[in-house]
Amino acid sequence: MENFKLTWENLIGHAATADLLRKTIAEDKFPHAVIFAGTEGVGKRLAAEICAAALLCENPVEGEPCGMCESCRLVAARSHPDFYVVEAEATKTTRNIKIGQIRAMQSEASLRPINSARRVVIIDGAELMNNAAANCLLKTIEEPPSQTIFILLTASRSSLLMTIRSRCRTINFDKLTAEQIAAALISRGAEASEAERLAVIADGSLGRALNLHESGGAKLREAALDTLERISRAEFTNEDIFKQGAQIAEWSREEFADFLTHMQKILRDISFAEVMEPHNPDLLPRLRAIRIPERRIFLMIEAGAEFHRRLKSNANLRLLAEAYLLQIRKIFGG
Repeated sequence: MENFKLTWENLIGHAATADLLRKTIAEDKFPHAVIFAGTEGVGKRLAAEICAAALLCENPVEGEPCGMCESCRLVAARSHPDFYVVEAEATKTTRNIKIGQIRAMQSEASLRPINSARRVVIIDGAELMNNAAANCLLKTIEEPPSQTIFILLTASRSSLLMTIRSRCRTINFDKLTAEQIAAALISRGAEASEAERLAVIADGSLGRALNLHESGGAKLREAALDTLERISRAEFTNEDIFKQGAQIAEWSREEFADFLTHMQKILRDISFAEVMEPHNPDLLPRLRAIRIPERRIFLMIEAGAEFHRRLKSNANLRLLAEAYLLQIRKIFGG
């Protein structure tokens, strides 16, 4: 990472979006507040950091940071005095951005820039602001310091206050193609077959694909499939549910969210693989052996969506997992 340069050529995909951002920077028309919206892991954070580097660069060329000046090196090292990042803080139950973090940022943003003509603030995971933090930020965006640019990153634009959305320009980041993700994984040392498999599972997110690769593969998808196989064979006892609940309690909330997503995709593949492009083409032989009536599949998918929503609360992860597993077994008829 020491020699890593924040340049547009390092952003995978999003060519049209990169051209737009480069042009607005070159023409000095970058909005004072902008939302980068898109699935986690598609490149929003990297794009925001490249924008910050270009906006603070001493010698930018047509919206491209030079990568050589002191400002570019400091932004890449995340130590530029005029570059400020707000990130969600993790607790035992959830992640959020608190009002204290926003107030600390506001204090910095209100000061005159030190090294550059402006300041750049990135708020990563803006949808994780609690109400107090969001309303506090709104006041700053409504009357922003003239020299400060705000870039809000979110995987759920609809979760932001409507008043914040209305005061920011939104730039959408689409999911990456499986081919783009596979090529990126291969360039990082993954075997071609593994890269292609993970690219499908990652569902457009390079970040997710890299996490899967680093953790040794698709263990969460395998756990989801194994759960459905045992349920379909009526082999999923209360003891199994409580044992699996204890295992899930050791996961992060993000991992359980991914587990639920894999369950949803596998259920859709069981029901629609013959008429729609499957999410998991490599699993089709095993999926064809699973017998679940279509009506019950839809009920299981609805249950998964409900528990995705419950994950955003502070509910105990183990109890949440056990309740979910008990519910889908009950739907199946166990």
